Amino acid sequence: MVRCVAKLTDDLMVEILSRLPTKSFFRFQCVSKSWLALSSDPYYQNNFPRAASGLFVDVPYGDMTAFGHRRRIQYISLSNNDDDLAINTSLSFLRKLWNMEVIWNMEVISSSNGLLLCRSWWWVRKICRITTSLYVCNPATKEWTVLPGGEITRYLALGFEPRVSHHYHVLGFDRIARLRIFSTRTNQWVDSEVSNFKEYRSPQATFTNGIFYVTYGLNQVLGIDPEGKVCHRVELPESDYVYRDYRLGHSGGYLHYMLRSKGEINVWMLEDYCHVDWIFKHCINVRAMLQKHGIPETPYVYVTEFHPDVDAIFLRIDGNIFSYHLNSGRLEEVYNLPRTSDLGCVAYSPTNRRGLVMRLSDGMDDGQIYERLMATYHSMLEEDEPES
Repeated sequence: MVRCVAKLTDDLMVEILSRLPTKSFFRFQCVSKSWLALSSDPYYQNNFPRAASGLFVDVPYGDMTAFGHRRRIQYISLSNNDDDLAINTSLSFLRKLWNMEVIWNMEVISSSNGLLLCRSWWWVRKICRITTSLYVCNPATKEWTVLPGGEITRYLALGFEPRVSHHYHVLGFDRIARLRIFSTRTNQWVDSEVSNFKEYRSPQATFTNGIFYVTYGLNQVLGIDPEGKVCHRVELPESDYVYRDYRLGHSGGYLHYMLRSKGEINVWMLEDYCHVDWIFKHCINVRAMLQKHGIPETPYVYVTEFHPDVDAIFLRIDGNIFSYHLNSGRLEEVYNLPRTSDLGCVAYSPTNRRGLVMRLSDGMDDGQIYERLMATYHSMLEEDEPES
């Protein structure tokens, strides 16, 4: 076996290693000195997965207005190296578009393998109204594109799996509670097999191993492929009808679920999708955790995000964001900002691969992009008009 591997060319080894989940990739670097050297080679570096470097946080600023607080994007670095300095985490490259109109708000909705799904609210001077636009961008390469509206009222998740395909997908639902999926494979929004989300207030979704997973009802998760077909129906290990403070996400290539209930935070991992084998990973006693780290007792403890690469979760405690390491029980503050009662965060892992998001707006000048935005807005305006 060793002889067979030794005969493989560097290009073939890169092709194999680049298809590994992030956690497995970093483990395999310790197996062979040649693999470690290969993964560190600048020529091949853009082909390999990279560990999460930080969190994107949407924070309020300024005074309250009729439209609520204005929001800005804040980036929190989790890395000790200088790689983040080369990444445009302020998303200032989008100002090329913002300068056309007055941007009101900007938020990061979802992240997937180096790409971000963002939404902006901007003031259209010609008609004196605020409308929204949806973008997919790559902060590491400063590439971005505008997505068509698709009559979507809420966007849930971005899906991008470079080991499988260079196409990306967006999951959301429209005004009549139909789940819809956009794909760069077709450049269209299509209906999924799931048509009724009216009875559920706030579904969550994540994308892992080429599948969207979205909470459905109070105790179920649906696995939906990029074509909109339901391929998994999974019962949640536990739910809480009162607190409803939970998070569906992924870490280490597996679907994860955490729930805060009755003074505890429980974490599960789904190892076997076919037999619905949830593995109970960890239980955090909230009061004991706060006492251990000298934090005053507070009811304002919420689950917010999974670290995509290591066994760690992110919590919001009195408006501040903390990382909690499941193996050691270590709690570390990573962001401190008052007035963040509804603050959310999105974990980000960069990719330097180019040409991933320039599929819709490639070759479009500023005027054409603006026309697309206005066309999206006018289609929304027509939907608002009452039928005669």
